[in-house]
Amino acid sequence: MTFADHRLTFGLVLALLGLFGAGCSGASGSTLEQQIESANGSASGADAGDVDAERGSNQAGDSDQEAGDDADAVAIRPVVEIPAEWDSAIEAVYGRYWLYWEAFAAAHGPPHADPDYGPLRELSTDKNWSSLQRQLQAFADDGLLLALPEPSATEHMIRIPNTSVLTQEEGAEVILQDCWIDDFVQQTVDGVVVDEGKEAKLMNVVMTVVDGEWRVDGVSRATIESDGYEQCETLVS
Repeated sequence: MTFADHRLTFGLVLALLGLFGAGCSGASGSTLEQQIESANGSASGADAGDVDAERGSNQAGDSDQEAGDDADAVAIRPVVEIPAEWDSAIEAVYGRYWLYWEAFAAAHGPPHADPDYGPLRELSTDKNWSSLQRQLQAFADDGLLLALPEPSATEHMIRIPNTSVLTQEEGAEVILQDCWIDDFVQQTVDGVVVDEGKEAKLMNVVMTVVDGEWRVDGVSRATIESDGYEQCETLVS
C-alpha cells in the first residue's frame, strides 16, 4: 500500500463546495513519479555434454527463481523525484507541497519508516525536518509505519489567500490553507493494523524559500474557529 500507483496532477480549483475561491488547487489521491530499476542476472551454461554442469546450472536457476519470489514479497520504497523547474510560481508552491506529502508517505511507509529519507529532507526546512526525523525514528524504533488503503480517498485541497506575495527571494514566506482528507493506516511492519480511519482536517501550512526553493516549514491543524473549518469537515461524514 504505497503512493506508487497514483499520478500527480497540477491545476487550480476555482471552487470547492463554496469553501475555496480563486487561488485554490486540488490533488486527488497523491502522486508519485516512481523509478525502480532492477537487474536480473543469468546463470551461465556449460558444455552440453557436461551433465554435472547442466545440473548445476538448473539448480542455480531454481535458486534465482526462489530469490526472485522472495524479492517480490518485499515492499520497495517508492522514489520521489523533485522537478528542477516549474511552469509557474503558483505551481512551484503547490507542486512542492504535494510532493512533500508524497515524500512523507514514502518515508513513513513500507518496508519500514526511514529517518534519513532524502526527498522529505529536501522539501522541508531544518526546523520541520528536525521534527519529522524524530517522528520517523520513533516509528522505526517501534516497528510502525503508515500505509494507504486501496483505494485511498486521500486528497489535498489547497488555497493561497494572496498569490501576489509569491516570490523566490530567500526567506520569503507564504501561508497555505489545506483541506486534507486523511485516511492513513498505522500498522506494524508485519501488517498488523494499529489505527485507521478517514477524517477531513483543515491545516495551516507555512512555506519558506530556502536555497531558492519553497520548503515546508510547518503544518498545523487549524482551530475550530477558522474560516472553512466546518465546510472542510463536512467532506467526510
